[in-house]
Amino acid sequence: MPKIVVIHPQAGIDWNNNAAIFAVDLARRLDNYFEVELLSGAECGSFSRPLDSLIAGGGGLTNSSVFNMMHRWFKQPQLSLEKMVNFLPCITYLLNHPADLLMPQNGYAGLLVANCVRAARGTPILFTEHRNFIPRPKSIERHLALKPNRLIALNPVVAQHVHSLAPQQLLETIPFGIDPTEFTPEGKAISTGLTQPTIISVANLDRHGDRRIELTIKAVARLPQASLLICGEGNDRDYFQALGDRLLGSERFQIRSFAYAQMPLVYRSGSIFTSAARQETRGLKYVEAMACGLPIVATDNPVNRDLIGNAGITCEVTDIPLYAASLQLALENSWCQGQPRQNALRFSWQGITLLYYQAVLKTIATANYQLAAADLNPSLEN
Repeated sequence: MPKIVVIHPQAGIDWNNNAAIFAVDLARRLDNYFEVELLSGAECGSFSRPLDSLIAGGGGLTNSSVFNMMHRWFKQPQLSLEKMVNFLPCITYLLNHPADLLMPQNGYAGLLVANCVRAARGTPILFTEHRNFIPRPKSIERHLALKPNRLIALNPVVAQHVHSLAPQQLLETIPFGIDPTEFTPEGKAISTGLTQPTIISVANLDRHGDRRIELTIKAVARLPQASLLICGEGNDRDYFQALGDRLLGSERFQIRSFAYAQMPLVYRSGSIFTSAARQETRGLKYVEAMACGLPIVATDNPVNRDLIGNAGITCEVTDIPLYAASLQLALENSWCQGQPRQNALRFSWQGITLLYYQAVLKTIATANYQLAAADLNPSLEN
């Protein structure tokens, strides 16, 4: 049975990190087919092996003068520090505990670790590109420069971009997964006390980010009956609370925060889901909401059109009257035959796991073939 090592040092620590959550879910499901080990930051299943790490151990380094100095050079010093202190432990462990395949899930840092191990042991790399859009092409170019044996893109848009940059790169398109038995239209819902119908949005409350929450508040304010529930936290909560109270009033507007486990109940309390973000990092909230039966209204772009399909509406959200009209249309549409739910089932973990299973076997087989060919012809370039 092949041994696979999934890498994400924040897994088990940061449950708000989509890639870390994905690493746990993927390792758990592949563990049914392979010998799987997840190099994690904390215990998160029988398959996980927590790394000895200053960050994971809760040491005082994050409060030290070194950490404070890092603010001068890094926009996210905590994340940068985590990557540095886990780099050597990851490599040391992987060199001493050989695997048949490495699956880094934490971007460039994990891919660089895997690349070092591959150079020493020849272990192939199956790398998941967690960007589902192309805001910073240089990031994807950096990943491609390390030449993973096979790359997984989340959608056809990223896959096409990768192919244009590196036509020889072995490539699969596999979306992220959700558990459709957890996110369902049936079940309990939270009580908001808001005027019905309720529009749900999930966003980090940062007025300088790309979530553009003001657009959503202004669009909903044009609808005479609908309410808006924003789920999120952030430094600008007071700003958005004041804006919502002024344009909608307390009976039609709330900002609340919920644990991830509560989100199915939140979605069931709404009628539609919306986001004015320029790009959603992975679009996971769209799929979760659709699985709970909610149609989506979102920014028009190729990634959103692929995600949402005929289970919602994409529009130019900066055009407030058009955005409001799209919300109203989504509220009035019966979405017969459960189209949002049906669309969301495209992202069921059951199918996603099978696609990863096949990608794992192909990557190992290709690497073994290339190794055998190189042994027969030492001058052959891989």
